[in-house]
Amino acid sequence: YMDATVWVNGYRLGSHPYGYTPFSFDLTKHLKFDGTDNVVTVKVNHQTPSSRWYSGSGIYRDVKLQIMNKVHVGLNGVKIETPELANEQTNVKVDIKAKLVNALAENKDVKVKAKIFKKGSETEVIGSTELESTSLKAGAVSDISLSLMANSPALWDTENPNLYTVRVEVMQGEEVIDTYDSDYGFRWFSADKDKGTYLNGKPVKLKGVCMHHDQGALGAAAYKRATERQVEILQNMGCNSIRVTHNPASQVLIDICNEKGILLIEEMFDGWMNTKNRNYNDYSKWFNKRIEANNEIIGGNSNMTWAEFDLRAAIARGQNAPAIVMWSIGNEIQQDAPGGGYKDKAKELIKWGKEADNTRMFTIGSNDV
Repeated sequence: YMDATVWVNGYRLGSHPYGYTPFSFDLTKHLKFDGTDNVVTVKVNHQTPSSRWYSGSGIYRDVKLQIMNKVHVGLNGVKIETPELANEQTNVKVDIKAKLVNALAENKDVKVKAKIFKKGSETEVIGSTELESTSLKAGAVSDISLSLMANSPALWDTENPNLYTVRVEVMQGEEVIDTYDSDYGFRWFSADKDKGTYLNGKPVKLKGVCMHHDQGALGAAAYKRATERQVEILQNMGCNSIRVTHNPASQVLIDICNEKGILLIEEMFDGWMNTKNRNYNDYSKWFNKRIEANNEIIGGNSNMTWAEFDLRAAIARGQNAPAIVMWSIGNEIQQDAPGGGYKDKAKELIKWGKEADNTRMFTIGSNDV
């Protein structure tokens, strides 16, 4: 947090202004392989005032270095859907879409396997499938689709948050060259303006809180045990849901809510085009600004605004999480702005969001009509 720029061995990879959404860069072509040290540098340009609450500053969520084969599953590259679950819970059709990256200079034929097993118990497999052969074009990303039948999965809900692992394996011959695991819970969620909300066909009231990301006296760092303790306290007082206020959650919170059966409303932005409460260095500076052409951030391009990138990045990260039941596009967005008002921008955000995930409802935390 926030306005971070990343270099590797003195080469500027690019920047990322928002403090709350995940982002990645490909370091490969800028690394040294001669035994000398590689240096990754991250500079934060946090200018206050930037927030209406305690934001913290610096690296306060997990940073990971991923080393993989040149043929691999892409970033957030597996999307899992069970479109017929509400009508069939015994033989459940599971649709898996995967983005496979071939960073080689030649086409490559691979085999793709997928299986589902109870989380923590690889022997309890409830479904599997295999794509015998598919050709991946050189230097390109290929979309593949798999379907399998899951045998009587235990449903995920707030009382029994049953989790499974969906494993996608990319193979050359009989050698596994990449493995991609996703936590998944079989559940369906719906809402009716007259009757309320339903989880797995049963009425459920969202008894929850709006919770900021900080850990009180511990600051803004996303400590797992501190977050887990927060959730346990909330459950003990009767909560079953959290509105993530007013920005995308840490991965730590999403994982814990998946494990403990907390429903999440994942909120994207506190504000859009205009500053809030005179915080003239808040995210509104970048919201409608386009990503610079030389920025190598994965998933972004110069045709995108930062608002679109961050919305899509948050949804891609959380697309398989059973805990997330709604996407909130903003908090108390009341004002029009020069060059485009509230209604037009809301429609645009919802359009981008539905392109990324059309399995969940979109909402807004609003105190105005």
